Amino acid sequence: MAALFSGLYLTRIELRQPVDAELAQSYVFSLPAVKHLGRLELRQPVTFLVGENGTGKSTLLEAIAVACGFNPEGGTRNFSFSTSDTHSLLHRALIVSKGVKRPKDGFFLRAESFYN
Repeated sequence: MAALFSGLYLTRIELRQPVDAELAQSYVFSLPAVKHLGRLELRQPVTFLVGENGTGKSTLLEAIAVACGFNPEGGTRNFSFSTSDTHSLLHRALIVSKGVKRPKDGFFLRAESFYN
């Protein structure tokens, strides 16, 4: 079964336990997508995050992107700019497990990328 998923870039996202005191006080840990995260096993090439507005889907996706080395405002890993640091520190509380295959390039696409 492991060989089937070895071509995936990300294989698991996990919330680090215990979370340091500064992070534990952050609003992000009250968001359902974060509060109930635990461990997310990624077994398919595409994963959908669905839920009501305000549940933390975008916050979680942004934290995963930052943990993988992307700019929180979007773009490639080599494109680093900041208009205003508004991202959470959630990326510090994530353990991102990667597969053996490494992409040559990547892009974190978000609606704000078009604005900037």
